[in-house]
Amino acid sequence: MSERMIDRRRLLQGGLGLLAVATIPGCGFFDTKPAGSGAQVAAAGEKESPMLKALVDKGSLPPLADRLPKNPPVIKPLEGKAQYGGTWRSAMLTQEDTQWLWYAMRYEPLLRWKPDKVGKPGYDEIEANVAEYTVDAESKVYTFTLREGLKWSDGKPCTADDMLFTILEVQCDEGLHPDGLYDAFTSPDTEKIAKIEKVDERTVKLTYTSPQPSLLVQIADAIFEREGAYGMLLPKHYFQQFHLKYNKNANALAKKAGVGSWTDLFAQKQNPWTNAEQPTLAPWKVTTALGKGSAVTLTRNPYYWKVDDQGRQLPYIDNCRVEVVQDAQVELLKVMNGEFGMQYRNFGTPQNKPVVAQNREKGGYKIFEVPTQLTNTMVLGLNMTHKDPVKRALFSNKEFRAGLSHAINRKEVIDAVYAGQGEPWQGAPPKDSPYYNEQLATQFLDFDAAKANQHLDAAGLTKKSPTGKRLGADGKPVSVAVLVSESFPDHVEAIEFIKKRWAVVGIELRTQAVSEDLYKERVKGNDHDAGTWTCGTFVLPTGTGGDHYWVPTNDGSARYGIGWAQWYQSKGEKGIKPPAEVQKQMELFTQARQEPDPAKTLDLGKQILQIAADQFYYIGVSSVPNTYGVVKNDFHNVPAKMSESVAPGIVHPEQFAIGQ
Repeated sequence: MSERMIDRRRLLQGGLGLLAVATIPGCGFFDTKPAGSGAQVAAAGEKESPMLKALVDKGSLPPLADRLPKNPPVIKPLEGKAQYGGTWRSAMLTQEDTQWLWYAMRYEPLLRWKPDKVGKPGYDEIEANVAEYTVDAESKVYTFTLREGLKWSDGKPCTADDMLFTILEVQCDEGLHPDGLYDAFTSPDTEKIAKIEKVDERTVKLTYTSPQPSLLVQIADAIFEREGAYGMLLPKHYFQQFHLKYNKNANALAKKAGVGSWTDLFAQKQNPWTNAEQPTLAPWKVTTALGKGSAVTLTRNPYYWKVDDQGRQLPYIDNCRVEVVQDAQVELLKVMNGEFGMQYRNFGTPQNKPVVAQNREKGGYKIFEVPTQLTNTMVLGLNMTHKDPVKRALFSNKEFRAGLSHAINRKEVIDAVYAGQGEPWQGAPPKDSPYYNEQLATQFLDFDAAKANQHLDAAGLTKKSPTGKRLGADGKPVSVAVLVSESFPDHVEAIEFIKKRWAVVGIELRTQAVSEDLYKERVKGNDHDAGTWTCGTFVLPTGTGGDHYWVPTNDGSARYGIGWAQWYQSKGEKGIKPPAEVQKQMELFTQARQEPDPAKTLDLGKQILQIAADQFYYIGVSSVPNTYGVVKNDFHNVPAKMSESVAPGIVHPEQFAIGQ
């Protein structure tokens, strides 16, 4: 899945893990009560929130022992703070910013990333979560066993029937997935659905006919949760009423709800942020749905299934309030005012860091670091599968791309747009990555007009107009229209500096800043000269939606060769047949996606990147500075540093606590 600015902004036996986070909500915009009011230190012997204990005492909620699983995971609070109560206040940038909701309030996949993940090859950074799991040596047989006594937020048991229903009747239902099923559930060799069977009341087994090693990574990345499929585990007792197989009146329900068919209604009901009645396994359940007000609100799940090291039920925090803001500057002002307990994303740019740091004392917060997983602030891809044969030939000429790269003053862009942070860098993994390739990272980086002109001459652009513009094979001045998504305001700014420098060497650059939806539409339609984006990490093994900017296999990464990507995706039935070296990459990539041995996967990945280095697809600008977040001084158990992978969910938000 490709990154977005708003996103910023990704052993074969499961185990358990721990960690934590730290901050406190300040005064909310619509609430004059201090954010931490109501928080209280857990008394000796107290095992649950006073909010829930009061319900137990009234007889309206079962005792804690009847709500927890037999062996709940133990999460030790990072700072040892164990205070119940309070409201975690944060913000999302427009209603589209649901990734904050997923990762802050609901990161509970079957298995998860360990809190100290650093991105090593293999699966030893993945651990059990909702389920224990085993995988055979060939990555063909996966067994998931749900925790004994696990319950949904409405108190109903969570069983293998729920998982079976979700995978077979939801994930693998063609009516619910008209654009095709997720290939995570199909065998790569046959593209047929894996054998999915119920072993016992808590266990489900998936058996593939060929290796499917990316499944664990896709689950830990919560790909299914946040990309519209909503997980591998849904409450069957709730959702079967909307499924035609289980309710012959499902279409009538859809008509009553004002939608076309049961599949439309089912898809609506699956979204946990717009459907507050859906049972959950998350620490908090939605009380005010997205779109129903100025904020999404949540309250604690009385059946949440994790405890701290003293046996106290988590989460510590009673409620969450996520304000929907329409402008990143508004979020920044609220951060500086200390209005959020713990906040990450959207505001954490190099340009904002000085003012965020200067307001720490006034706002009563600290700054925590989030090392980035992005590898370039902006990569520019020239469309080598262009519909215009003249432009296709020119853009496919490596000398042309090298000349344009040498014509970019990267230090100028870094200083002006990225507050002087970062270094000139092509679209390549960083030095500490096992996939680091020096050639890929550093070639054609120098700002040198003489070198630029030399390469452009070698590309055949020796003729010029009276005004100094280079003329193409058709005799017309060479002009490149660069698509820029409005989601990347830094790209809109950076491209203007590049435009001036390219003009000096005779190449016209025209900027086309458009909405993200229109951007993607143009790229998929092969209706673009070039496009910019950020550059992600290299992940292998991966699903078809994973990060692979160095091999053109999906439309999210291959702005430089969308026709090739469509050829790969359609197995040669659509798109444009790639040259031999690109086909070789695709073969290696397909092999790497099915390779269960991490060492062999790493070797295949290095071969893919070497071809990318030799071909020089993307022109990069600079390395990406780390991002950061803020945490109030009375908001506890937040580490000073956390991985950007599913942050802040990776550090167990359920053990965040509010109080002095």
